[in-house]
Amino acid sequence: PRENINSVPTAFWLTLVTMTTVGYGDVVPTSTAGVIITGVLVVVTVLYMAIPLGIIGNAFVVVWTERDRLLLLARARYRLRAWGYCASDIPLLFRCSDVNDKGGLECAEFCRLMSRMQLG
Repeated sequence: PRENINSVPTAFWLTLVTMTTVGYGDVVPTSTAGVIITGVLVVVTVLYMAIPLGIIGNAFVVVWTERDRLLLLARARYRLRAWGYCASDIPLLFRCSDVNDKGGLECAEFCRLMSRMQLG
């Protein structure tokens, strides 16, 4: 009824307060249709907000689980730049660290390389 929500700004206020689930209670629907529409609005808003929050939450979890790798990578880049190396020099560093000439670094060889680079 128009007596309950008498202007468009009041209707916007009710919608905003309902969608943000604050629910101040200063404006409430009094008719059955108003209560049903407000209830549907609450459910739709919760479902609508679940999508971006899930995406943001997943991105946070991915970054959080990769944080050690990302920090090590940033430190390695900083050290390489500080010593005057560029990306094309990395295979040479790995070849120089490959003591047994197997074409790849074993764990101990990689740890020695990281130690020489003062990364860990």
